[in-house]
Amino acid sequence: AGLMRDAAAFLTACARRLSVGELLAPLCELLHDPSAARLACEAWVALFPQLWRTLTASEQLAHYKPLLSTLQRPAHNKTAGHSPNVVQAWLAALCACSPAPRLPAATLRSLAARHNAWHLAMPLLQQSLALAPTEPAWYDALASLHSALGDRDGHAAVWKQRALHAETRRALALEQYGAWQAAQDAYAECMSRWQAGEMTLVNTPQPELALWEEGIVRSAKALNQWELLSEYAKAWPGSQPALLMECAWKSADWERLRDLFRRCDMRSQAALKMLQTYAAIHDGKLAEAEGRCNEGIQIALAQWCSLPPVSLSSHTHLLQMFQQFQELQESAQMLLELNTAQRNNQVPDLNSILVTWRERLPNVWEELPAWNDLVSWRNHMFSHINNVLGRLAGSENPALATKGYRELLWTVVRFAHVARRQNLPQACVSIIAKVQTVTAGVAGEQLHDAFSKLREQARSCLQMPQYLKQGLQALLQADVQFMATPQRAELFATKGELLLALADASGGLSAGDEEAVSQAFATAVSLHAEMPRGWLLWALFYDRAYRTLLAGNGGSAMQVDAAAPPPEAPLAAGAGAGGGRRRGK
Repeated sequence: AGLMRDAAAFLTACARRLSVGELLAPLCELLHDPSAARLACEAWVALFPQLWRTLTASEQLAHYKPLLSTLQRPAHNKTAGHSPNVVQAWLAALCACSPAPRLPAATLRSLAARHNAWHLAMPLLQQSLALAPTEPAWYDALASLHSALGDRDGHAAVWKQRALHAETRRALALEQYGAWQAAQDAYAECMSRWQAGEMTLVNTPQPELALWEEGIVRSAKALNQWELLSEYAKAWPGSQPALLMECAWKSADWERLRDLFRRCDMRSQAALKMLQTYAAIHDGKLAEAEGRCNEGIQIALAQWCSLPPVSLSSHTHLLQMFQQFQELQESAQMLLELNTAQRNNQVPDLNSILVTWRERLPNVWEELPAWNDLVSWRNHMFSHINNVLGRLAGSENPALATKGYRELLWTVVRFAHVARRQNLPQACVSIIAKVQTVTAGVAGEQLHDAFSKLREQARSCLQMPQYLKQGLQALLQADVQFMATPQRAELFATKGELLLALADASGGLSAGDEEAVSQAFATAVSLHAEMPRGWLLWALFYDRAYRTLLAGNGGSAMQVDAAAPPPEAPLAAGAGAGGGRRRGK
């Protein structure tokens, strides 16, 4: 209490003998201290709204153009990487004003991306949108900012409010849930109906048409349909140069890629520097590749600094890009070692980098474009490694000659597994089909991941009724002699699943189908009795047969028990099918 009385007496004495100027002088000196940037920003945000309220409407309108000119000064770019910076302080103060001045949508979008003012520009855009909900510029700016941040839900929310047709909102919802094939079909259906001149879609605004087109491209990337994207980009080369470059390097069309570098005048971006690094490494220009890689890393770091401090989705793409730059540096190192080995006629030591590449993969839940970027470049490097090692190994060491093929097969099979786990079986089947063309001339016993490839192909076909026969044919034609016994057992269990699904798709199980399915499951468990999945599938099959027989006999369990085989019959069948000994219950 005494301390409070002393403080009150001191303040009263200061108020009697000091002027406002004398009180503000030390505050001004403190605000001009370089280490007090946050204090200066907070003071400005607290003072400016009060000053703005004192102005009349005409005075506020008179200050609009000078205010806009102040925000667009090029000098602010020098402090764009600082936090807080001048633009952030101005936008925070404008957010606190009532009414807030309506800045142009394009200006707010540019300031947000350049000065890390996303959290300040978006409220101003939303306020302007609430006042003028029919102006498309506000929707465009908001959707662009959400897309730049990787906020798929925010982007869809803006378009659901703006979209004219229910079909567009349905396609956006499918895309949000990750149903890429259904979303692509929905976008394509909208585009086809519009091209056919359907009355309900004929007056679709141009931005919504562009959304359909972008949705088809996004879905094609997520589904790994790069052949389709390449045809689309070649049909419109002037409007999609970045997509055309991406398709060119993934299809190993390096001549087209270099031609695009010469013809297209694109803004310097990290993705462009990465493509230039790809081409330089492919041409063997390692010094140029190092320079391009360093430039791309610097651009990516600057872009990282312009993003919000806490946001996972906005940083994910840059994290993936940093990994690709790291692998490009390691690729240049491998090329140096391969060149040295060729000159000295020695086998290069690439094990450390190859083991690192196996351990450093994207997460299973990351979308296919991130996997595809990594796997596509690794496949280029594995092919080059295999060509060099094939010349160095000769006929004395055939395992060394196929080292690149083994690494390629392991990586692509892992990619196919991720596609299947993400419920994209069509993408999985197309990935497996491509790797079969690469490893067609290599003996199966030299490719240790041939079983994994066959399993992913068969299990993907299980998810698509139209591919059941193709999956079964792949199992029947496979050479399983070099595979381990548990692997052969798993393939027999998968064969039983395919036979059962094929019989259901054709109208029901016949007596021959039941015998074939039972024989496949019995062979699986007799080959490898310690396979819980095989026993479970076999038990579920007999349980289904029992229930079908029960329903056919009018629900009488007595008749079914009299007609059914004894409980030990499945075990006996399993032992006989595989030639193994009979096990007890």
